[in-house]
Amino acid sequence: MPMEIKEITRFQLKRENPFPGMMIDADIWRDAHQYHRDAQRLHLLAFHRPGIVGGLEVTQHDPPDHSVVIQPGLAADPEGNIIIVAQPQRYQLQTKERERVYLIIQFREIPGPPFQPPEGGQPTRIVEGYRIQERDRLPDEPYVELARIEFDPADPAIRDPKNPTAPGKNEIDFRFRQAVGAPPVVASPPPTVPEKPSAPVPPAPVPTPRETLIIGYLSLGANAGVHRAGMENMIRELSWSRPALSIEMRPITALKKDLKGCRLIYVAGSGRFEIPGELEAALKDFLKAGGTVFGEGCSESDPKGAREFGLAFNELATRLQCKLEAVHREHLLLRAAFVFSQPPPGIEAGMLLEGGRMIYSTADYGCAWQGGRPGSPLPREAIRSAIEMGANIIAFAKGSS
Repeated sequence: MPMEIKEITRFQLKRENPFPGMMIDADIWRDAHQYHRDAQRLHLLAFHRPGIVGGLEVTQHDPPDHSVVIQPGLAADPEGNIIIVAQPQRYQLQTKERERVYLIIQFREIPGPPFQPPEGGQPTRIVEGYRIQERDRLPDEPYVELARIEFDPADPAIRDPKNPTAPGKNEIDFRFRQAVGAPPVVASPPPTVPEKPSAPVPPAPVPTPRETLIIGYLSLGANAGVHRAGMENMIRELSWSRPALSIEMRPITALKKDLKGCRLIYVAGSGRFEIPGELEAALKDFLKAGGTVFGEGCSESDPKGAREFGLAFNELATRLQCKLEAVHREHLLLRAAFVFSQPPPGIEAGMLLEGGRMIYSTADYGCAWQGGRPGSPLPREAIRSAIEMGANIIAFAKGSS
């Protein structure tokens, strides 16, 4: 994302002031080179955004197995460091668990020869290298995402996606790769001729910093993983229309780690569910800190299961001291981003309930975000309305935290 103004202070540039007789030592030499490095990093972050410049495609290995091949390419990380991969690299996945795998690349400095003195001395060079890693969640330190994979160790091979817009299990997912580019700028109108020569010129528009919003995904009850693909579709559509907002979906597996940084938790499933006390306490703390919880039951294969899921969610809301009530016109959920006079239908013409920043929908927007049921596809207008309702829920969560 483009650099925020508050981050510029760490790039206060300082260069050498040479004069006759000035002593040149290691510190002077280091500072002289650091000035040029910092100026280059500052330029990249201030006028562009980190991501992949070119190449670095991830492909299946030949013959297919649990490894991938990263092609040569170039990237820039969020610190403004340039990452160069000069040769194809084969990477073997290490995990034995069924989970989402993030494949990332990170900048690394590697001290190298020649050494002074030659035997056991100090390295005189630093190679600007990289490391490729797999992670079960994206790290806090700088990185560039290459791909992600919904990994199932029972499947003997990782494959190129048959449909890149909807990759399946063990297929390489490129949808969240970020390309280097200029930050979004609001276009200004053509300048008008001032009436007086001394009339002040309005300042140029300031690029809007790119904000990151994390949505946690929690599957409860039956049908593990339900609505996950729908939420990913909704996030992708919103990301195209809102370049200043980066939205990331994070599966909730380890409570303290996964809830950290989330603004919204999407809870989906079918049938009744019970949650352990630790999870209930974590959700209570999450709400108290200003987070938002949005729940939906999936009615695709079992309408009764969706109703039972809704009853269990309402009982959870009661225990968390959140009274769910029907959302009516003028409620913020109906105008936070797009204006509705009433909640739009999803798969069903359902209700939308809210109380204490807990939200529940009986409309099954998650299935609508997937285009409808397999035997009953929705028209584009209905899908668009459901996605706009999702945008309202996200805007509500942003505003309430």
